[in-house]
Amino acid sequence: MGGLGCGFSVIASVFALIGLFPFLGWLNWITTLPAAILAIFFCGVAVTRGERGAGPTLGLIAGVLLLFWAIFRLSIGAGII
Repeated sequence: MGGLGCGFSVIASVFALIGLFPFLGWLNWITTLPAAILAIFFCGVAVTRGERGAGPTLGLIAGVLLLFWAIFRLSIGAGII
């Protein structure tokens, strides 16, 4: 579960970087937000089940940061830009 959550965190971060380009902020709605939410879910399940290692914890932190970043970015560009 932790590896799956970390994978979703990586996918969300790639699309968050692409969404930084002008007029590509709409990608945050389609890719970054759902991937960050899935990363938080899967890493949260892994952490609560007691999975060892830093992967699930780092994936959870990255997912939360990406979620806040995407919401902040969408609020700046009125959800489109």
